[in-house]
Formats: sequence, structure tokens, C-alpha cells
Amino acid sequence: MVGGRGPHVTAVLVAPGSLEPGRRLELPEEEAHHLRVRRATTGQAVRLLDGAGGIGEGMLAALGPRWAVTVGAVRLVPPPPALVLAVGAGDRERFALVVEKAAELGATAVIPLETDRSRNVAGRVRPGHLERLRQRGREALKQCSGAWAPDVSEPTPLDVLLAGAEGARWVADGAGDLPPALGPASPVTVAVGPEGGLTEGERERLAGGGFAPVRLGPRILRFETAAIAALVAVQLRRGTLEAQ
Repeated sequence: MVGGRGPHVTAVLVAPGSLEPGRRLELPEEEAHHLRVRRATTGQAVRLLDGAGGIGEGMLAALGPRWAVTVGAVRLVPPPPALVLAVGAGDRERFALVVEKAAELGATAVIPLETDRSRNVAGRVRPGHLERLRQRGREALKQCSGAWAPDVSEPTPLDVLLAGAEGARWVADGAGDLPPALGPASPVTVAVGPEGGLTEGERERLAGGGFAPVRLGPRILRFETAAIAALVAVQLRRGTLEAQ
């Protein structure tokens, strides 16, 4: 595992809030399949993740064709500082990649942003896709051993984003300044336009809402690349990349 620490232990997802020492949990089929692929055995130690701050130790037990796990020690990780990523979602498959990487890079929320150039695209993110997108974010925790999965909101108009944004506000813009310094616990909201970019009117509305244009590299980036670059930039400017 890149960036891993110590010996590798298979990670398993459980329902949020279900980690109680001594409790026996039946695992869903998705996790049972994951364990079969990993050639898991009865009595094997696993790491348990609930995506809502809970990380536990567990021991596997066979339960017919399924698996159960007995919960051991549990620790609760405090919520990280807010890092909201709002992305023009004109392509749901590429947006799913954004959600996965957002989980790995510590985003607390991912918003499919409705923009002029994404609103009528046939492949855009719709409410019916949200559960699978949320699960994609949870599954990413198994690779990175994160404690918190990002919330994935319903498709959101720009006006709603502007009304609710808090803390530092960035909008990805190749003509902007380099990312400014941030405090280690500074809440941040980052807006990234869709394929084709934000319209001039949308950029003006974001500027009026306090979103500063931020340059993420010397080239024009696809929206999923810009989103990933923005998350890394926030960690760097918070000074928390090494700690994570």
C-alpha cells in the first residue's frame, strides 16, 4: 500500500454506528466477496471501518456462506475540518472517480454542482446515482484506512452552494493566483467547473460570493484532475499533508 504504515490488515466496511466492543456483526455480501477474494480465514484479524469516525479491531468467523465479525477494541476519530468539493458533474463515471479520490484525500463533502454546461448533459449525475456514489466513497476507505467517508449531496444549483459556503472559498481557474495559505483547521469550499468550464456569468456569481480564483497548474485540467489537484493543494496549504 502506498504510504501505508505497519503490516497490512484487511479492512472491512460495517454500518455507521455499529461498532460496539463485543458485538457480533453479520457482514453484507459485498464485504463477504471482498474477503473471499482476499482468501480470508476464520479467526483472522481485520480492521473495521464504519465511515463515520469509527475504527475497530475485529476477528472473522464463518457464518455458512457468509461471514461475521466480532468487534474488539474501537476508537472514534474526531471529524476532520470541513473540506467541501463542489464539481460540475457532466459525466457521472468521471464524477465517481472524483468521489473515490475525495475519500482518499480527506474531503468531508462532495457536491454535484449544477452548471450551465452540465445541467442538460445526458450522462450527468442524477439523484438515482447518489447511493452508488456514496458507496464508492466508503469503499475507498478500505484502501486508505480513513475514518470518515465524504457526504455526497444531491445535485445542487450554484445559488444554493453560494448561500451555504463557509470558510475559505476557492474556484479553480487557470487565470487565478496560486493557492493561498490556510490554517490547519480552516474550513474550505472549492468549486470546480464542468467540461468546458464555468460560464462568465457563473464566474462572476462565484466572485460575488467570495470565491477567489485559484490556479492549480500550468495547463488546462479536466474536471476530475482539477478536483484532485485542489484537494492536494488544500492539504499542502493547511500544512497537514505530512500529518495525514
